[in-house]
Amino acid sequence: MKKSTLGILTAVIALTPLTALAQDFQGSTQVNSNSATAIGTGNVVIQEGTQTSVQDQFDFGAYGVSSPDAQNSVQINSNEAAAIGEGNFIHQEGIQTNVQSQFDVNQYLPSHY
Repeated sequence: MKKSTLGILTAVIALTPLTALAQDFQGSTQVNSNSATAIGTGNVVIQEGTQTSVQDQFDFGAYGVSSPDAQNSVQINSNEAAAIGEGNFIHQEGIQTNVQSQFDVNQYLPSHY
């Protein structure tokens, strides 16, 4: 029992510095909603929604253990328009861009670090 307890404690102490380098979850949620109503003649409705999400992660994996975590991006775009009458013009556009990158550097750090 003492040997197994000592082995578990040794493992926990050896892995403890890795938690300091562990990265957290990266999340991005973007919601865009446009609505318009045009009543009459010759109305113009222009709706545009642009959403950009950039997530970078740099992992400096100590002791050769890589620890990057999940990256998540949710983008919701909603355009609604109603035109009642004659000669009305509706233009709707939604642009969504998501860029995610991870860069991992696995290295060995000697025990005296």
